[in-house]
Amino acid sequence: MIRHMREKYSPLYFLAALGFGGMSVLFFMNLMHLTPHPASPMPTYESIQAAWATGEAGYRAAIILGYSGFFLFFLAHLYLLAWNIREFREWKTTDSYRATLNSNAEVTLLAVPLTLGMTVNGLFIAGMISVPGLWPNIEYLMPFALIMYGAVGVLALIYVGRYLNRVMHEGFDFKANGGLNQLLSSFAFAMVAVGLAAPAAMSSTTVTVVLAFGLSVFFAVISVLLFSVFLPLGVMSMLRYGLSLANSATLWLSVPIITLWSITTLRLHHGISTLGALTPNPEPVLTNPIVFFVFLTTMVVAQLVFLFLGHLAMRTNGYYRRFVFSKQELSPAAFTLVCPGVALGVLAFFTLNIGLVKTNLFPVGSAGFIVVLIGAYAVQIATLVLMGALVRNQLMREVGSRSVDGALNKPALAR
Repeated sequence: MIRHMREKYSPLYFLAALGFGGMSVLFFMNLMHLTPHPASPMPTYESIQAAWATGEAGYRAAIILGYSGFFLFFLAHLYLLAWNIREFREWKTTDSYRATLNSNAEVTLLAVPLTLGMTVNGLFIAGMISVPGLWPNIEYLMPFALIMYGAVGVLALIYVGRYLNRVMHEGFDFKANGGLNQLLSSFAFAMVAVGLAAPAAMSSTTVTVVLAFGLSVFFAVISVLLFSVFLPLGVMSMLRYGLSLANSATLWLSVPIITLWSITTLRLHHGISTLGALTPNPEPVLTNPIVFFVFLTTMVVAQLVFLFLGHLAMRTNGYYRRFVFSKQELSPAAFTLVCPGVALGVLAFFTLNIGLVKTNLFPVGSAGFIVVLIGAYAVQIATLVLMGALVRNQLMREVGSRSVDGALNKPALAR
């Protein structure tokens, strides 16, 4: 690993930790959607133990894959998080940090709360699947979840507030943008929104559900507003000045944002159902599973469109060759490519279980079920290969005959 980067550090290195955290969640999807957990909305230590006890090969394979992959990649996430925090603290004492605060690259600071949101999510999952008896006491943990995600949200508000205030007073450098760089801000708030939606979906305490629901909607609205502003801004910048080679990976930033919005919507729907049951005359709230099929399929198709367009651009300009599968160019922005693969895989599992199995369109074990499951695993394998190449070519100390310290003066995500 690179050490003491100081001037050459970028907050975008947090995306490396984010990618490993996201991959741990993708492995967790094997437990979430391939093992039964009828007594809780997510798998618990007890539900996994019961699935293992059935002796079915499919359940046991999903459990082994889910546990081993989750803890391996989550530990790597924690290691990279600690590395980033140390490097980030050193970087804040440099002139590079002060220059970043006065440029478009200030938006890269949003990678910090974005990654911390993933850390909170991973810690919650780790507790649920490894601590016996946690689910019956889940209500006692919900206030802590609200506090932790709320703290991450406050940090994101501080960063984006300072950034937008400077942009509104000093202007935005369209020429230096060269991509969809600013969508990182929407990504960060989407992560906070999906985290706060979890207590709304899992709690049965009215106060907790209402508070979590309101906070999640608050941050989700901010995410949508930032997306609606910065997506056309980035397109306009590219149409006028062209796509920057170093920023090409940002064309895929919409993909993880769509996944987070989709899961937030599903969780909030569950919270609405919980509150609806408390009314004097409770009525079903969009309970037809076909609605979820249409919604999730639409979201996956939207992701595939962004992936296809971004792939065309990066294949044409040689981004893969120069930034991913060789040590020719160094840029932490390359780690942006990990999140879309993780996001597509995660949403594929949700679409399979909620949109296809529960609607009985593709029953478990059917040809359609197997095809979609194979597709989800194919995305996971491709993302793992990509992660391996990025770690080898972007985070190792020596790069050919040059050291990393002498090769990191490259534009990354935004200037």
